Amino acid sequence: MLRKTTLCSLVTLCVSANAIAEEESEARRAQTVNDVIVRSGVLTPKGQLTFDASFSYTQNSSNKVSVVGYTILPALLVGRIEVSDSDRTTLTTSLSARYGIRDDTEIELRVPYVYRDDDISSRPIQDGAEAETDDNSIDGGGLGDIEFAIRHQFNFETTPYWVGSLTVKSTTGDSPYEVDTDPNTGAFKDVPTGSGFWSVEPGISMLYPTDPAVLFANVSYIYNIEDDVNVDGTSVDIDLGDTISLGAGIGFALNPDLSLSFGLNHKTILKSKVNGSTTENSKVLQLDTINFGASYMYSPNNSFSVSAQAGLTEDSPDFQLTFRMPFSL
Repeated sequence: MLRKTTLCSLVTLCVSANAIAEEESEARRAQTVNDVIVRSGVLTPKGQLTFDASFSYTQNSSNKVSVVGYTILPALLVGRIEVSDSDRTTLTTSLSARYGIRDDTEIELRVPYVYRDDDISSRPIQDGAEAETDDNSIDGGGLGDIEFAIRHQFNFETTPYWVGSLTVKSTTGDSPYEVDTDPNTGAFKDVPTGSGFWSVEPGISMLYPTDPAVLFANVSYIYNIEDDVNVDGTSVDIDLGDTISLGAGIGFALNPDLSLSFGLNHKTILKSKVNGSTTENSKVLQLDTINFGASYMYSPNNSFSVSAQAGLTEDSPDFQLTFRMPFSL
């Protein structure tokens, strides 16, 4: 009997091809691309509880040249040229629990732990400095923003399969506005582990089995709830820019146990507002990534998956590597 493939595997197959096993006598949550081709249910069956442990490594770096001054002639600059370099490494471990309320509806709770290592340095090359004059290195970790999601599969008898979802993100992580900063430079003294704002994300996903592959696509909208925060002793109303997310790709089975995936993701982060107005330095961010994944069922009740993500635009993370291990009790 072919095992079933997880919703996360197929809805975001471009990020990861998850796998949870199925016993011969009991239908469990879908796990491999093959199973979606022959079985119509892609959510956790009624009364079943499954877990998903994951670990991800994210690297992001940027180099900027800032010019403070003015030009008298096209080749003559009066002022200061400063070069800054930043490297950010983020390690995230999380445990997710999914429970099938009905065969067409499941709920999920995700608890992440975030560790960050930020290294930011700058050098005024106009002054001929031999070493960095401003070097800020911080690291630390803590509980991230806990998420709760509910998903519902709309159809079983016809293809493509449609799955709707609603995700709510909390503010359990340390907000950037709660972390102490250096009064002289404004740099963080500790690393934030959360966004500091509640958010709601409705979305819909499409799965289309076409032996031996499954085509998938998804669209969602992240709405960040504006809130008052304390900035230097002053209450400020912050409205983080909402996010439009699109994704599509293909997963295909090499055999009943091994499957591969490929996909593209795009996110547009809209401008943020402060006290109801858009600030001068805010801009619309475009994040595009390419994703590769592989999932292997190494025993009747255990599986392992790995995925790699590379940024295609300047604002996207340079690289992300994720390992996942679903299991059932």
